Order: sequence, then C-alpha cells, then structure tokens
Amino acid sequence: MQKQMSFFEQVVMAIKSYGKAISFVFEKGLWLYFIYSIVIAGLLTFVGFEIIRHLSDLLEEWIMSFFTADKKDGWFRFLSDALYFLLSIGLKILFFFIFSTFSKYILLILMSPIMALISERTEEIITGNVYPFNFNQYIKDIGRGIVIALRNMLIEFGFIYLGFLVVWIPIIGWIAALFLIVLSYYFYGFSMIDYVSERRRMGMSQSVSYVRKNKGLSIGNGFVFSLIFAIPLIGGMLAAVVAPAAACIAVLELESRKYNE
Repeated sequence: MQKQMSFFEQVVMAIKSYGKAISFVFEKGLWLYFIYSIVIAGLLTFVGFEIIRHLSDLLEEWIMSFFTADKKDGWFRFLSDALYFLLSIGLKILFFFIFSTFSKYILLILMSPIMALISERTEEIITGNVYPFNFNQYIKDIGRGIVIALRNMLIEFGFIYLGFLVVWIPIIGWIAALFLIVLSYYFYGFSMIDYVSERRRMGMSQSVSYVRKNKGLSIGNGFVFSLIFAIPLIGGMLAAVVAPAAACIAVLELESRKYNE
C-alpha cells in the first residue's frame, strides 16, 4: 500500500527542488529563456511603478483637497503636512501591495508560452520522454495556463477583498492575513504544477483535484516563487524561469517515490 507523503514533507520537497532547478537551468542550457523573461519582467516593473506613482499622486491630491482651507493657521498647516507625509507613504505601500499581487499573475500570463516550454523541456531531459511539438496543442497549453492564472487571480482577489473586511479585528484579522499569504503561495504553485498536469492530459477539474491532494507541493513551490519574485529588479526574471522547472522536478520526484514504494 502506497504511503501518501505528509503535507510538510511535500513542502520541503518543493523548496529543495528550487536548488536543483537553479543548477539544472544553467547546466542544461535553459538559461537562454532568461532573455525573454528579462524583457517581460523589465517592462512589467517599469509600467507597474509608473502606475503606482500616478495613482498614489492622484489619490493624495484628491484627499488633500479637503484640507486646503485656513492655511494661515499654524496647527492646521502642521497637521496638513503630517497627513500629506503619511498619505504619501501609506498609499504607495497600499498600491505596491496590490500591484505586487496582481503583477505576479500578469507575469504568469505573459510568460505562459515560455513556462510551458521550460516545464516540458525539463521533463524531457530528466525522463527522456519526448513530446513532439504540436502547434495546436502548444496553443492549447498556453490558453490553459492563462485560464488557470486568471481563475486563481480572481479567487485570490475575492479572498483579499473579504480579508480587508476582517483584517482590523484582533486575532481573527491576523489569522485572515496569514491565510491570504498561504493562499497566494498555493495558487502560484498551482500554476506551475498545472503545466505538468496538462502533459498528463488531466482536465482542469482533475488538475485542481491533484493539486488539492498535493497542496504541500504547491504551497512550497509558490512560497519560494514569491521570495524570488520579491528580489528587486531581477526577481521576476528569475522566478519565471526557475519556478516551472522546480515544479516539474518536484512532481517527477513525487511520482518516482510512489512508483518505487
């Protein structure tokens, strides 16, 4: 009887797979995919920071328009300046958090064509299983990756909205915040694992079931993906290439353990 790996064993396996994936990407020549990710991640970062700056400035001006009267009053001026300072920082942090979450999914969508190739190439090198290139199937794989990313993004943002409603409640709010963080890890890893599920000809419902059964693998992958993505300037570039390779390595190792038991 096969023994299911525990949640924490899967998390550890997924995290360790990144160390293997990094050396694998450079040893097997997959580093060439960084060229595409550099362009996409660079544009995404530039556009994102411009959007954050403009939106926060517009909102600052709108809020501060209610505090423009009686400028001769010293205390009013002091409070007005203090409020402006706090808004300037707070709004940028808020928009940065929203964009950081949103941008990960944009990256998953824009990088979907390359991620599908990286995942497939990783399996071919490790197992020797060759998947003949089929343009129609490749387009389906890209479309499925985009659909999965959009699905996960909508679900996560729904939970984020609910989280903002309870985040102010002591203890419950802290638990909700932790839940949202772990949920984001789950969905990022889900997107990476689904490239393997697609090659196994699993339907979307089957893929959802597989990831739920192996949620430790998904959360572990998404956790490291988020850590790498947080690295300024080069994070998105690295994560987009290494994460799908790491997910494929972890899934193959999980399958190998099951077959050998």
